Formats: sequence, C-alpha cells, structure tokens
Amino acid sequence: MKKNRAKIVIILLFIVGAVYALYPTYRSQELKSQEDSFGHSSQDSIKKVAWENANGQDLKDANAKAIKLGLDLRGGIYVTEEVDVLKFIDEQALQKDDIFEQVMAATEKDEATSDNPVVPMFIKHFNDIARPKGKTLANYFYFSDAGAGSDDQIQAALQKGADEAVDRAIEITRNRIDQFGLTEPTIQKEGTRRIIIELPGVGDPTQVHQLLQGTAQLEFRLLKDPQIVQRVIDRIDQHLRGDTTLAKMENADTAKADTSKKIAAVDSTKVDTSARAAAVKKDTSNKSTAVLTPEDSERRADSIAEIGMSKEQKFAHFTKTHPFSAILAKGATQRGDIYVTEQDRQLIKSILDRPDVRPIYQDEVAFMFSRAIPEQNQNIYQLYFLNSQPELTGKVITDARSDIDPQTGKPEVTMQMDDDGTRVWRRVTKANIGKQVAIVLDSVIYSAPTVNSEIPNGNSQITGTGDMTEANLLKIVLKAGALPAPVRIIQESVVGPSLGADSIAKGTSSIIWSLVVVLLFMFMYYVTGGAVADFAVIINMLFLAAVLATFGATLTLPGMAGAVLTVGIAVDANVLIYERIREELSLGKSLKLAIDDGYRRAFPPIFDGHLTAFFSGVILYAFGTGTVQGFAVTLMIGVAASLFTAIVITRVIFDILLERSPQIIKFG
Repeated sequence: MKKNRAKIVIILLFIVGAVYALYPTYRSQELKSQEDSFGHSSQDSIKKVAWENANGQDLKDANAKAIKLGLDLRGGIYVTEEVDVLKFIDEQALQKDDIFEQVMAATEKDEATSDNPVVPMFIKHFNDIARPKGKTLANYFYFSDAGAGSDDQIQAALQKGADEAVDRAIEITRNRIDQFGLTEPTIQKEGTRRIIIELPGVGDPTQVHQLLQGTAQLEFRLLKDPQIVQRVIDRIDQHLRGDTTLAKMENADTAKADTSKKIAAVDSTKVDTSARAAAVKKDTSNKSTAVLTPEDSERRADSIAEIGMSKEQKFAHFTKTHPFSAILAKGATQRGDIYVTEQDRQLIKSILDRPDVRPIYQDEVAFMFSRAIPEQNQNIYQLYFLNSQPELTGKVITDARSDIDPQTGKPEVTMQMDDDGTRVWRRVTKANIGKQVAIVLDSVIYSAPTVNSEIPNGNSQITGTGDMTEANLLKIVLKAGALPAPVRIIQESVVGPSLGADSIAKGTSSIIWSLVVVLLFMFMYYVTGGAVADFAVIINMLFLAAVLATFGATLTLPGMAGAVLTVGIAVDANVLIYERIREELSLGKSLKLAIDDGYRRAFPPIFDGHLTAFFSGVILYAFGTGTVQGFAVTLMIGVAASLFTAIVITRVIFDILLERSPQIIKFG
C-alpha cells in the first residue's frame, strides 16, 4: 500500500479532475431541461426571459465547457460560403473603362470554373488584355502602402486586401453566429476564398441563412418626407404613362377587383403586421408614406375623368394615367402604410431597377422593403420610403442587448454607439423627434422605431418589437457589423434535430451494449481479473469524456464509433496481461511473481499496439476532414487512456488485493 501511495494519489486526482471536467456537461443538460420546460404563451415567454436573465450566463458558461456535439448528433445547418474577391477588386478600382471591364469579364469566367486565387487570375488576364494596350495597374489602382506604385507593389497590395477581406469575413461571420449563443460552431477557411460553417443545434436555420448572405451593410436611414415621396412617385407615373408593357402587366379591366381583395386581406391584419414589421416606441399618427389610398385614387380619378364614369372606369383611368401609384395603392392601408405580396414586390422592384426609371428617384428616395412577414399562406412585405443616404452605418455600434422592459413587461432592445456614432446620433435624434428611423441590413428593413427624444449618450432603447424572437433578431442585426466584400452561399445542407436525436440514441445504445457485452464476458471469463478490467474500462470511458470536454473537442457520430472501438482496445490490453499471468501460473510461480512477470512481459506488445493505433489516429486526423477527424480524436484519446488504465490502474488494484486479500484473486 505504501509503495503505491503516490500512484493512488495520482489516480484519484485524475478521477476527481475527470468528474470536475464533466460537471459542466451535467449542469448544461440540467439548465437546458429547465429552459425547455417553458411553454409558448406570452406569460411563459416573460417567465423564460426572467429565467434567462438569472441563469443565462450560467448556461453559457456551462455550454462553453460541456462536451460539444457535432452536426450529425444535434442537427443544424452546414453552409459553404464564398467571398466575392472579384467584387472587392472591382470596388478598389478608381476608374473603369472598356478595357478594365474586359479584364473583369475574363476573370469572372475563369473564376467560375476554378478554385485558384482570384488576384493572380485577374493579373494574368490584365497582362493578356490590358497591358498590350499600354495599360498598367497604376492606371486603375492606388494604394497608400504600395510604395512607388509599381505593378508588383499594387499586385501585392491587392492580394493583401483580398486576404484581409476573407479573414474579416470569417471574423465577422463568427461574431454574428456567436450572437445566437452557440458555443460549438465550426467556422474555418477552406482554400483561398471559401468559408465552411457548421452550426450544430440551430433551432431555426432560416434566420442563420438570412444573416449569412450578402454584404450585410447595416445602416440607419430616416424615412423620407411624404410630400417629397409623392412628388417622386408622380414623376415616375409621368415617365411610365403610356408604357404598353406595364399596361399589360396591370390589366385595367381586372385591376379594381384584384385590388379590393388585396386591400381587404391587408386591412384585416394591419394591426398585427404593423407590429411585426416595425419596432416603434409607441403608436404614432405619422404616416410612413403619402401614397394614394384607393379612396384618394377614386377622388383623383373623379377630378380628371368625365362625369358619369363608373368606379371601375375611374380606377382603370387612374391605372392608365398613374401606373406606379396604382400598384402601390393596392396595399395601402388607411394609416398610409403599404403592404405588398411577393408578386407585387417583384413588380415594383422590376420597375425601380429599370435604367430609365432609376435616375428619377435614386438621388432623393430609397425604396426598401421589410423582411418577409408570414401572413396566412403567403409572405407580405411593407414598403418604406427612405432618405437616399444613411445617417449612420453599423460600424458605430459597440454593443446591443435584448431584454424585458421592467415597466411594461415587453421586450426591448438597447444599443450602444462609439464616440463618433454618439455625436452624429445626438444630432440626428435632436433634429428628427417624432420621426421614424429605419434599421436596414442588406437593404432589408428590420425595424423602424420612432424617435421620441434627443439621445445624447448613444444609448438607445427600441421597444414594440412584438416578442423576444423579434427582439433577439434585431439585437443580432445591430451587432452584425459590415462585411468588407460580398459573401454568397454556394452550398447548404440542413440536418434535422430529429435525425440528430436518433443518431444520439443509436450511438449511445451501441456504446452501452458494447460495454455490457464486454464487461460481462471479462467478468465471466477472468473472474476477479475481469472485474478489475471492467473497472478500468469504465474509468477509461470517464477519462475519454473528460478530455473531450476539457479540450473543447466535438463529439460526432464517427467519434462515438471511435469510443466503441476504444472499449475493445481497453480490454485487449488486459486480455494480453491476464493470458500472460495464466501462463506464468501454469509454470508453478507464485501469484505475486506471476502478476509481476505477466505485467512486465506483456508491456512491450501492449505498448507497441497502442502506439501503432495512436499514430494511425494522428494520420487520420492530419489528412482527414470532418467526420474522419471526429473518429480520429476519440481513437487517440481512448488509446492513451487505455494504456494508463490497463497498465497503471489495474496494477495498483492488484497490488492492494495482494496485500490485503490475495485469496480472492482469480484469473478464470
């Protein structure tokens, strides 16, 4: 006992450390069970928020130290993004001509079929197309850190900027994903411009997909004065008047009937959709637009039409003379807000995107839609009219939080700005009290709160977001930041949580059954020796789980297969030892001497076998990807733990038994 005292202390420290490392996993599951116990009623939502305020940090800390489950076990979303480096190059150009556009077109064509770095592609096509015509890179680019501005220096500056664009995209993407409270996302660079994202346990992949797309430029824009908006719309109507293509799209004979149905559908739900579409501090009588309502349309038609014209004829006449206003009037509510269907949204966008229409409004008004508002069997969108230039961008946001307003018991979002943002925000809010400011991400409006008073310190509260889901999404939007180059999703797959739960159940049952079978066999075949080996296997599995938790490794379905294999490896070493001990006993040696010789002579082949298996895991991890790496991780940890438990722990147990009760030691 005395000679093994140091070993016993070390073993106990390892076991205590393993239990300590696994406690956050237990705590995480306990807190998740409490969180999932809340229902979906408004009262439960308030209770859930109060619970999250009290236990949210504990849950986050526990999740950070708990065993992480891979995408195949928890379900979630797998996304491959590609940073548009070519767009980044295009935006760096100080001037563009036909030659430059030819180079860009050739590079774009080459990029579509190659994963090679984009900047060298661009340089190659530049040398082939532009250089023979006397052009150099200095004709199109200038970088302050490019020294004398030689082609080599400009190329190096372009490559540096492209690399930084990808790296920033990775960091900003990680920042956005972190806003969902995930502690185990996998976000890594692949190649020169691709980003691999794995998000296990994501409850709503649609929101993640929405936030990952586009350039994600966050802006704050004031709503445009209604009178100016109406003048712009009148100019668009005047320009479109007599457009036969538009007339065909908006058939005057059926426009009135369709309009009445759509207006009725929108009016019946205008209170709910308004609450979802705009996060206003309180209800206001300010109208976001001055677009003609159907009644206005008829009055104007009356003023210009012949006396005695029917309603249908009046509206048909109005549609012909005011084609753009007629489309907007379909979704106009009595308050002045405009809600349109997906079909009308596309029609409006197609009109506004026309090269002959865009110059009419782009310097005065920006036409933007809210994110999709689910309504019965379709999505509707609220149309906003904003200033053409933003007052602020998302770069000034330093923090954003969602919480429950203690006075009203309703969700609110708070945001904090840096010094520059605070200074501008004070001026903007002071000059626009009572007006709405739209929060825009990727030209999509997530909220349009009303300015109630001057905000001097950059700390703003946004209320009226509907529920905590809306508040959390707005918080994420505010903290999203801006990507330096556009990012597009080129591959996406979703693993349902039910499939992940089924994988966990089957994987866990396979581990349990393998343990049961192996433990029973060892006990029945080797008796006392089998019981000691069984104890070592259980400790081995404890160490395996603890190491996964300690080093933040992710457990995947192949990783669970590696754990099953570890069970076999763990008892294999004991089998070699016990068979050697039985050979020594058959030669007439004493029990103590047989155990000593058995461990000594079995050690070399055990060590060689474990070392070989360990290096196999190293190779799999180094050259494998994804699931193969998950298998390799658990294999390496299991092999290392198996060597310790089979050689050290079992030997200490036998030494204790030899000293106290040698008569109970049997090897079958």
